Order: sequence, then C-alpha cells, then structure tokens
Amino acid sequence: MEPLAGAEVWKARLDRPVRDGWRDWLSAAERERAAGLADAGERRRYVVAHAALRSVLGGLCGVPPADVRITAEKSGRPCLEDHDGVDFNLSHSGEWALVAVAPPGTRVGVDVERIRADLDHVELARRMYQPEEAERVRERGLAEYFRLWTAKEAYVKATGAGLAGLRGCLVTDTVTGCWVTDMGEGSATVSSRSPDQEAWPVRFLDVAPGYAAALVTTAWTPAPRTG
Repeated sequence: MEPLAGAEVWKARLDRPVRDGWRDWLSAAERERAAGLADAGERRRYVVAHAALRSVLGGLCGVPPADVRITAEKSGRPCLEDHDGVDFNLSHSGEWALVAVAPPGTRVGVDVERIRADLDHVELARRMYQPEEAERVRERGLAEYFRLWTAKEAYVKATGAGLAGLRGCLVTDTVTGCWVTDMGEGSATVSSRSPDQEAWPVRFLDVAPGYAAALVTTAWTPAPRTG
C-alpha cells in the first residue's frame, strides 16, 4: 500500500498456519493473552498478527523479530523501546491485519474492521457519532458506519486518546465540507470537535471485500527526556 505523509502499511492474512518460532517472538504478556482466547482460530490469528508486527518492525530496525522490544507510553499506547521516534500501530479483524509505521515526528493510527451485518448500525451511530455523521449513516447504510468507525478509531489510536475519544471526533469531506461519501484516499479529514484541534487527513484502505479500513497520521513532538 502507498504511504501517506511518510507512513507505510503492510497487510497480513491471518488464516494461515503458525510457523515454528512465531510464538517465541511474542512477549510473555502477548503469549498469555493468546492462550486466554477461548477460540482456537482467534488464538492463531492473534499470534500471526503479532508475529507479523514484529517481522515488520524487526526488518525496519535491523534486528531479529524476537529482539523487537515493545513497551507502552503512560497512556498505554504501544511504542518501541529502543528506537526513539519511529511510530507504529497494529490492527486486526477477521482474517486480516494491518501494520502501519511512521517516521520520527509523525504519529500513525490504523484500523481494519470486518463489516458485520448483525449490528443495528443506525442506532449505534445515533448513540456514538456526531448528529451529522449519524444522518449520513442513516442515508448511506452499513458500509458508511464502518468507514466512519475506522477513521475515528485510527485517529484516536494515532493521538493516543483511546476509546474515550471516539465520541468527540468528527470525520468530514476535505473537498466540499460534506460528510464522507466515498473510499477515495485523501477524501476526508478527522479531528476533535475542540476548536483548537487541527484536522488530519484520512486515507481509506482497500483491504478485501467485506472489510473497511483507514489510516491517519498526525504530527507529533515527543516530550524531552529528563535525567
């Protein structure tokens, strides 16, 4: 997939056998998380997704996947322990995972979602989205709900706002000022409704039929080290 503002995205199919050694690449916490999943298929998908993440990061950082060290910021957002400035994000749903990486000075968020027909998307949009977005979902249907969701999810993952920030962000068309109407790259921006927050571009990604996905990058200045 093509980069956006310096970010790159890798796509991995999760429904494949787990190769020897992949589990060993994961941290103890990740192996425990995988073991706690009740469904064998979901356990396999989790291991493959996180092995893919370490494969990408190891290749970019010039270290074996098993030597990639992932820690967390104070907000809980994952980050690399030994490579200051390089940012990454992982998302997986159904049989697909996306790994996004951005250079120093940039934050990246990515989200992929399997489109589920069993949701009451109109009611969920009414409860979770801005009124203008909920109206667009009512008019355009299920796919619009998931397109907006992936843009919002990618944004809060990039900014570190977490799920609590989903209700307060807004996705808008960059050309006409109307709400998102297509899957074209660069066709939308997403931002907090706070007046002092800058809007950031959204790229909608074509992952596979039945899936929605989005990539968001934001500028970022890391806090200075002390001590």
